Amino acid sequence: MGTFILRRAVQGLLVVLGVTIVVFVATRLIGDPAKVMLPLSASDAQRAAFEAQFGLDKPLGQQFFAFLGDLMRFDFGESIWQRKPALDVVLGKLPKTLELIGAGMFLAIVIGIPLGAVAAIRPDGLFDRLIVGLSLTGLSIPQFWLGLLLIMIFAVGLGWVPTSGTGTLAHLILPALTLAVPAMARIMMLVRSSVINELNQQYVRTAKARGLPFVRVLFQHAMRNALVPVLTLAGWEVISAWAGYTVVVETVFAWPGLGFTAMKAIGQSDLFLLQAIVFVVAVGIVLVNILLDVLFKLIDPRIKDA
Repeated sequence: MGTFILRRAVQGLLVVLGVTIVVFVATRLIGDPAKVMLPLSASDAQRAAFEAQFGLDKPLGQQFFAFLGDLMRFDFGESIWQRKPALDVVLGKLPKTLELIGAGMFLAIVIGIPLGAVAAIRPDGLFDRLIVGLSLTGLSIPQFWLGLLLIMIFAVGLGWVPTSGTGTLAHLILPALTLAVPAMARIMMLVRSSVINELNQQYVRTAKARGLPFVRVLFQHAMRNALVPVLTLAGWEVISAWAGYTVVVETVFAWPGLGFTAMKAIGQSDLFLLQAIVFVVAVGIVLVNILLDVLFKLIDPRIKDA
């Protein structure tokens, strides 16, 4: 297991390094960073001073090696917008994004798994058709539109929760629900199909023939095997939320996490802050992948280390 984790960690480090290098190259290829980050009214002297301050006046090769050296020290420079070290800004916003993802995935799992399992008991029954319809609806609605709809109904119309911002549990409800709906729909559909498949297996029919209660057969036997692919999907949903879905949700609800900060950094042309955000997101994706690999290894030790 130690070799398995070490190999995954080395692969993850290479991925993070590759992503950060791509970001460095992309920010230099789109044009002169000084022109991008400075206002249009900046004079030539101001532009020259800015380039000298951040080493942008050096040849690209020297900039690249300086960037790698700074990366080894986790130094991404100072955020032009926030006037603070870029990594400190990102780490300060990180807990809010983790809070949103945790709440959203919790809702998706605790609601999606039971509803999918119950729907599988009677395929094509009334409840099953209702769950399939709700799942398709949840997958079809764009998240930004869903977020605005929830705001109009529950915040503006009924006044039950705040429209945006953070600070209390009430502020978290609508953003978490908006993030959870598509993941919940996919989990319900996967659990439904997996449980239907397991209920048709010979070992389930044997358990029924022995007189075991159906609830025990369902949750103790069928669900145990059906949840293996659900773990894969749940991990993918976390990665998808971490890598992009939260940008939409945080922007709609003005939730002060990494996604909302990334949009602000783009608006402020803060390339140093964007580089730090991309680095932290890449590290998060690698860590989730390593965790999933370890869980799969524990569930099925036959998985090879390759």
